[in-house]
Amino acid sequence: MPNFEGTWKMKSSENFEELLKALGVNPMLRKVAVAAASKPHVEIKQNGEHFYIKTWTTIRTTEINFLIGEEFNEETVDGRKCKIFGANDVVCTRVYVRV
Repeated sequence: MPNFEGTWKMKSSENFEELLKALGVNPMLRKVAVAAASKPHVEIKQNGEHFYIKTWTTIRTTEINFLIGEEFNEETVDGRKCKIFGANDVVCTRVYVRV
């Protein structure tokens, strides 16, 4: 398992607004979310296959804990609970680089 631990910054983001639209997020919140998510601060802690990821943006901070290969709960940008982050054939790709 590669070591992902560290602090990361986003290098690029593709189709994020399209993903939010497919998830049914209203247009006003989509614009706010896309702007806020353009420069997130991400911290990853890793212990084998267990991950803790904390993400800070100008509008909120999220924390998730998960084990590779197991489902976990997350929240969409508008506060809905989800297990799988995606909808239809829309794929959101974000590329981060280690700081």
